[in-house]
Amino acid sequence: MAKKHLTAILLVIPLLLGLTGCTGGVNGEGTGSYSQDLGTPIVRGNAFNDAGWTHIDKGQYESAIAQFNTVLADNPTEDEKAEANNGIGWAKAKLGTLKDGMPWFTKAADLSNDAKVGLASAYLQMASRSDMEQVVDLLYKQLGKENENFNYVPRRNTGVSNAEVHAMLAYAFASLGEDEKAQHQIDYAKELNPSWEGTTIDQMGQVVDFLIN
Repeated sequence: MAKKHLTAILLVIPLLLGLTGCTGGVNGEGTGSYSQDLGTPIVRGNAFNDAGWTHIDKGQYESAIAQFNTVLADNPTEDEKAEANNGIGWAKAKLGTLKDGMPWFTKAADLSNDAKVGLASAYLQMASRSDMEQVVDLLYKQLGKENENFNYVPRRNTGVSNAEVHAMLAYAFASLGEDEKAQHQIDYAKELNPSWEGTTIDQMGQVVDFLIN
């Protein structure tokens, strides 16, 4: 079984790397702002967060990080701080690997579902049993509230869809030997994306089938 799991890890790592691809477009959220006394001009934190994601969509990851750090440096609200840390996490992941984004995903995960997904993706890539347990905790318990058909709506253009999140969860369940839950999740992922053939979901499904059959 250990050899089978190792083979599955080698199969799934390239798929996880593909999850960090950009899909284009910007989905700005909110108009929150913060200001300081003594006549300091109002700085709109979410405007800088939006600008950061515009840079990410263009592949300008260092410029994106600079925008997010502008938010963090100037007394942001908790939501703005979470959005900025989440953005840095995804920019770092796209510059390197998903693991490179983990410190920032961890800071943002309590308030950002996108950060939960980024953090779960990184744990999935590392692929030990304890990592798989973290994936289940993040996606099934925290994000999904233990509803097996939960709906993940990305706040930002991370490149990871609701269907792909369920496929990721299927892999985690399969790795933990929870075959019935794994089968349900991969079936649901395919239901969410009827054009799943030839996609990451299809490839993830093949790995799940390999593990549970």
